[in-house]
Amino acid sequence: MAIELKFDKYHIQIYKGDNIEVLSGLESNSVNLIYCDILYNSGKTFDDYKDNLGSPEEAVSWYRPRLKEMHRVLSETGSIYIHCNWRIDSYIRVLLDEIFGFKHFRNRIYRQHSGTRDFVENYDSQMDVILYYTKDQYNFTFNEIKGDKLRIVPLFENGILDGRNFEFKCDDFNFNPRLHDKHWLVPKSKLVELGSSKELVLINDLPYRKTFNIPVGNLWNAAEMLDTYSRVDTAQSYDTPKPNAVLKRIIQVSSNEGDTVGDFFLGGGTTSLETLRLNRKGIFCDISEKACAVSIFKLTKELNKI
Repeated sequence: MAIELKFDKYHIQIYKGDNIEVLSGLESNSVNLIYCDILYNSGKTFDDYKDNLGSPEEAVSWYRPRLKEMHRVLSETGSIYIHCNWRIDSYIRVLLDEIFGFKHFRNRIYRQHSGTRDFVENYDSQMDVILYYTKDQYNFTFNEIKGDKLRIVPLFENGILDGRNFEFKCDDFNFNPRLHDKHWLVPKSKLVELGSSKELVLINDLPYRKTFNIPVGNLWNAAEMLDTYSRVDTAQSYDTPKPNAVLKRIIQVSSNEGDTVGDFFLGGGTTSLETLRLNRKGIFCDISEKACAVSIFKLTKELNKI
């Protein structure tokens, strides 16, 4: 299948074509952040695509070369988020461990997509899974989210942990966790950063951080994170486009302005829209003409507002 460039404005490119072909044409280490809402292998047939990759083994074989290419094009400080569900998440986790390395796994994010839906023969499934990896174990982009209230956050945890029991000194701050049978919750590089910004403080001889930043857990269940899916109404594009709030959070946390974001299962186009809004560059593709058209419509509408 020939690759066709469908949109190229404001550093946002949308290609129609098989993602393996699009990926193979990209330079190594050229994308700072990858997010993909992949096929879930549900066995369903929709109006413009089939979500059926066969057995789990066949699905893994289909994904392996694509995820290898994503690893190749991801920058040395880049992050990748793979959005899936219970049908395939365990298989993709093992595959990502194989390609990126177990130590490069950062977290499994649980995104609540709905309330209960009246299942009667099983426990109701209300969560998607987002598997989060970085190309480098230590050096990667992770921007904290700012709040408006000062918080005091502990920087220690109980027990001795190799690599996290070093003594740290900065100006009048000095703490050795071994003397207290504790370990640091953050690496030395982060402590240096916090020391430079005057955020370190000892309270009752234990280390804390003074900060306006808001911690984000791996359970994403706020109202704006839920799908707006309806069994009755016909969707204009796709039934379950991922909410803008999900992509906004991922792009803000794991990239900086001017960075390049990639989504190679573009679907409803949420990633491309939030990339434009957050002043990033983007490389996107989908094999579906409908997906490209929906994404371009959203981008054009946003550009008309600007």
